[in-house]
Amino acid sequence: MKLDVENAEAVSYETRGEIYRAATRAVQRATRSLEQDLEVQTRAAAKGNAWRAWKSEVYPKGNVPAKDPTGEVFGNGGRRTQGLIEYWSLPGTNRAVGNKYLAVPLKAALGTSLGRNISPRQWEGRYRAKLRPLFRPGKTPLLVADGALGPGGFTLPERAAAMRRGGQRLTKTQTIAVFALIEEQPHANRVSIGRAVDRATRKLAGEFATGLSRLNL
Repeated sequence: MKLDVENAEAVSYETRGEIYRAATRAVQRATRSLEQDLEVQTRAAAKGNAWRAWKSEVYPKGNVPAKDPTGEVFGNGGRRTQGLIEYWSLPGTNRAVGNKYLAVPLKAALGTSLGRNISPRQWEGRYRAKLRPLFRPGKTPLLVADGALGPGGFTLPERAAAMRRGGQRLTKTQTIAVFALIEEQPHANRVSIGRAVDRATRKLAGEFATGLSRLNL
């Protein structure tokens, strides 16, 4: 946001400062509103803590007047976070490269704070289990592991046996499908950044107008 006060020489230094301060507050509130909007949308669309990826920065901070206050909302993280944001907010298709596959979490892969954003390597680290590929003619390939399912999700065979002896109910030990292996996956595209920006833009205008009205200009 950049301001040019018309006939600035006719406006006192103090009044100009208050106008610029009102602009700073408007940008700060609109930026935070945009961040919260995207967080709410992402939380509704994706399980786990994916919504926490959204962060914001404003300049200047605090109640400081500025002719050109700025605000930015962005995905905080590396390539995985950027890919996550693109998957949920942009039209398109994820495609496997070369002879590789995309690993899509199935029910047995869920149950951690990562939700559907967990990778096979992360799953193996979390459950201390080894995944292996299972190819079936005419059907979707899988990554599977031997174990049982109970209230806490996937359980290794040895621990499952001990839990059964303790009276807990689990499925029998079996080969469990954890990830589906696919060659491409359409983006979910359920988070509308454009509409969120439109709402934040209207809030910016409203906040600035409210700030000016309090100055009795």
